[in-house]
Amino acid sequence: MPHFRFHDELNDLLRPDFRDRGFEWPCAERATAKHAIEALGVPHTEVGRVLVDGQPAGLGHLLRETDSLDVFPAAATHPAAGDPAPRFLADAHLGGLARRLRLLGFDTELARDAPDRSLADLADGDGRIVLSRDRELLKHRRVTRGRYVRARTTDGQLREVVAHFGLRENVRPFSRCLECNAPLRPASLAEVADRLPPRVAADQTEFTLCTGCGRVYWPGSHWQRLRAVVSEYSTVPTDRSASAEPGS
Repeated sequence: MPHFRFHDELNDLLRPDFRDRGFEWPCAERATAKHAIEALGVPHTEVGRVLVDGQPAGLGHLLRETDSLDVFPAAATHPAAGDPAPRFLADAHLGGLARRLRLLGFDTELARDAPDRSLADLADGDGRIVLSRDRELLKHRRVTRGRYVRARTTDGQLREVVAHFGLRENVRPFSRCLECNAPLRPASLAEVADRLPPRVAADQTEFTLCTGCGRVYWPGSHWQRLRAVVSEYSTVPTDRSASAEPGS
């Protein structure tokens, strides 16, 4: 039987008795490395290098009974200067993460209840990176880039995704709607006055308008809490002129 050894954070995805050690695993006839690795619970999106008997091999490698595989995790990425910011598709269980990524300015669609095939097609067609805690979605052949999100809290998930995809250089805080993901634009008081509570119209002078759902944002009390989140990731000043935050 082929022999497997998974390295580093890939062990998180294995059953406990296979973690941090080598083991043998029976494979179907003409199984590829991808089929075997995913049968063991590790989506192909999590895999970086694969060595077979110490030599580099692809996920399409046809396994032999005598093969010894070392499987390494996908490395954290560091986008080159001038590269477009990554775009994401977060599964329905990661709504908090989707909102935080939008807060930092990243185009992040939130998947609703839909078959994995439909979500995979959407991600592939839009060139989006899939963020999920659903391994079966990440195993879909049309999902080419993705991340099984390990962290359980929203703050931890955001730190994990920012670090893994090297997002700090592309942070553009307060530039997307937290609700619908569309870009925000500056708006005058006259343009949005009929949508504001009287006290806000009287006290505030800076507004942004969602170009999608029409939601109005202003620097309300909640903005202070969001600014604290942004300050951990952004070198852009987070004063009121840079912000677009829903008032309370």
